[in-house]
Amino acid sequence: MKKTILYSGLFSLILLCVIGFYTSNNKQTEGIAYASNDSNKVKVTDPILKNYVNYSLQNWSGSDTVNYYYKANKNIKHIEVRPSKDEDVSIEISKIKNAPLNEYNHIVKITFPNRIVILNENQKLNTTDTLTYKVNINQFGMKEMLNDSDNRMIKLIKYDHKEKPLR
Repeated sequence: MKKTILYSGLFSLILLCVIGFYTSNNKQTEGIAYASNDSNKVKVTDPILKNYVNYSLQNWSGSDTVNYYYKANKNIKHIEVRPSKDEDVSIEISKIKNAPLNEYNHIVKITFPNRIVILNENQKLNTTDTLTYKVNINQFGMKEMLNDSDNRMIKLIKYDHKEKPLR
């Protein structure tokens, strides 16, 4: 629980950092690429920042992935998800315009390519899963929001799933 709170707080700081880079018209230190700016979207390119955001969302993305497969097929008894390589994961962040302080104010889209999913210990799938979340970064690191069942901290709004042949 303490790790989740710590990661949540740090994720908030990282998001604020990314937003700061975005709002400063992408003025960066020469030779260092933290994020690339495309209109309202920020694509996170720095490997350390990208891994941090990925691991901060891991609790949600992991449980949402398992829930997706259970809902898609009621006959599944066991699900194992092997993660994508860190360098392959793609993260985009965008700001929701005119969002109130206590509502969702950012969209975080995280794509996991070449993810191996094993169903019932024998059916292997090579998937690309894209999870899109609404996030309220003002409340993301707050301990009391983690225990609030009616929180407006993070919400899965879209789950895109594609399967490819195994290599």
